[in-house]
Amino acid sequence: MEINTRRRRRRVSVFTRHRRLKTVLLVISGVFLTCEPIGAQDDSSLTYRVSADRIVQDTSNYVEARSAEQKFLKKYMLSPDVTCNDGSPAGFYVRHSNYSKTWIVFLEEGWCCYDKQSCDERWSRAEYLMSSKEWPETRTVGGILSNNAVENPYWWQANHVFVPYCTSDIWSGRRAEPQHGSKFTFMGSIVIKQVIRELLTIGLANANALILSGSSAGGVGVMLNLDPIQKMLRQYSGMSVHGITDSGWFVDQRPYDFEDEGSASTSPIEAVKLGISYWHSQIPSRCRNLYINEPSKCFIGYKIYPTLSVPLFVFQWLYDEFQLKNDVGTPVTKQQWDYIHKMGEGLRKSLLNVTSVFAPSCVSHTVLTKKYWKNIKIDSVSLPTALHCWQIETRFAKINGNGNNNNNNNNNNYSNKSRPGRANGNVNRNGGAGSHNRRPTKIDRQTPADNATKRKQNKMHRNDHRSGAMVHRKRRRHHKNHGSCRHQHIQSCTWPQCNNSCPKLQNPATGEEVDFIELLQSFGVNIPNLSSELGIDMESLIHMDQEELLNLLTQQSN
Repeated sequence: MEINTRRRRRRVSVFTRHRRLKTVLLVISGVFLTCEPIGAQDDSSLTYRVSADRIVQDTSNYVEARSAEQKFLKKYMLSPDVTCNDGSPAGFYVRHSNYSKTWIVFLEEGWCCYDKQSCDERWSRAEYLMSSKEWPETRTVGGILSNNAVENPYWWQANHVFVPYCTSDIWSGRRAEPQHGSKFTFMGSIVIKQVIRELLTIGLANANALILSGSSAGGVGVMLNLDPIQKMLRQYSGMSVHGITDSGWFVDQRPYDFEDEGSASTSPIEAVKLGISYWHSQIPSRCRNLYINEPSKCFIGYKIYPTLSVPLFVFQWLYDEFQLKNDVGTPVTKQQWDYIHKMGEGLRKSLLNVTSVFAPSCVSHTVLTKKYWKNIKIDSVSLPTALHCWQIETRFAKINGNGNNNNNNNNNNYSNKSRPGRANGNVNRNGGAGSHNRRPTKIDRQTPADNATKRKQNKMHRNDHRSGAMVHRKRRRHHKNHGSCRHQHIQSCTWPQCNNSCPKLQNPATGEEVDFIELLQSFGVNIPNLSSELGIDMESLIHMDQEELLNLLTQQSN
C-alpha cells in the first residue's frame, strides 16, 4: 500500500552545472561493493547483503485466516528409486488448501556441481544440498508460499508445494546410477516429474491452475521443465500451466577476467557445459533441436525463452549478486566499472523482448520466498500485483479459447510495442496472452452457448478466490479491471539501488543497516562535491531523508 504521508520535498534551484552532476551520478552508477560467498546457501552475496525484515503490515484488503496447525508444510518422500545425490530418497513439502484449486510448486535454489572434484567439494562443504537425511518433518516458507494474507495477498489460500534441491544439477539430471568414478546420482528432472505425479494423486488432478516457480538454479529449472510438465498434464484440459523464474535469467557473457590464466574459478556457463553430460541432462526438445551442437545455450534465459510454449513470467534483479560475483568479483578498476555498466545494460536489453517481466534496478539475488517480496515495486506496481494480473489474464486466455497459445513469441518476431489482444473481453495493452500473431479464434466466434459457458467459468474463477474468506471491495475491483494491466516492468534508471523499494543493504560487520550517505561514500562519491552540485548545504544533505535524496538524484539523472 502506498505511503500516504511523505515529507515535503525541499525545493532546490535549477542546476547550472548539469554536466558536472551527470559525472557524479556516473560515479554512483559504477560502484559496487566487495563480493563474498555465503557458504551456507551455496550462492553468493555482496559484502553489504540484503536485510530480510522489510514487510509493510498492510491488512486493509485481506483478512487473516488459517489455523495454527495449517501453518507448516508437511514432508512427503518419493519412492526409493527417485533420489538425491547421495541415494537418499527425494521428496517435497506440501500444505493443502480447502479454498483454492491453484497449486504453486516451488523449486529451491542452490547452484550446482559439475564434475567429480566440484561434487566432492560440495559434499564436504554443503552436504545438506545433496541429501534428504536431515530434512525436518515440517517447514515454513515465506513469500509466494506463505499462508499469511498480509505477506502473500493473492496466493495465501493456494495449495503450496516446496521441493528441496538435493540433486546439484540445476533440476536437469537423469543419471540414476553413479558414473565417472563418482558416488553421486543426478535426478533433478526425474524428481520434478515424480513430484507432479504424486501431487496428482493428492489433489492436483482437480486443479484449475498450476504455477511452477523457482529461484536461481530453481528458476533455470523452471524454464527447462515447463514444457515437459505441460505435456505430462495435457489430458487435464481444465488446468492452466504457468511458470515463474526468479533470478535465473543468466546471460552468457564472458567473465571480466577470462584472459587471466591464473584464475581458478569456473564461470557458470563453463560449469553448465561440463555438467550437461555429467548429469545426463534433459533439455526441452525445441531448444535442443535449435542448439543441437551447443545444448548449454538452453540454460540461458534469452536463448530458451522463445522456444517455450507455456506462459513464463521473468523476475530478474538488474544487478544480480550471483552474476556480479562470478563475472566480475571485487571491482577495483575503471575497466571493471565499465564492464559492470555493460553487463547491466546487456541484461536489460535481453529482457526487452520478454512479454511478462519485472526487473528492478537493485543489488540482490532471489525474491519469491522472501518476506519482503510484496514491497518490491516499479512505478508503484508491486511484484505480487504484477504476477497476479499476469496469471489471471493468461489463465482467462486459455479459458476463452486461446488454449496453449504462448505469450512468448515462438517465431522470434518480438515487438516491444503493444499489440491488440483480448483477455476476458478486455484489451490487453502490453503484449499479454494471445497478443502475438493475432488470428480469429473461438473468442471471436462466440455463440450464446459459448457465452453461457464463459459466464459459468468466470463465476467458478471468482468463487475460487473468495471461498472461505471475506474479501474486501478493493480486491473485487481489481478482478474487474485485471484486463487493463501491463506485463512488462523494466527499470529505466541505470545505477543500482535507484529504486525506493530495493531491499535494504546491511553491513555484515555490524549487522546494522547501511546509511544512504554511507552507501554513497562506499560508492566513492565525494559528499562535499555532491552537496555543492545539488546546491544543498552539507548539514541538510547529511540529514536529508533517504527517500527524498534518492528521488532527487533519480530525477536529475533522468
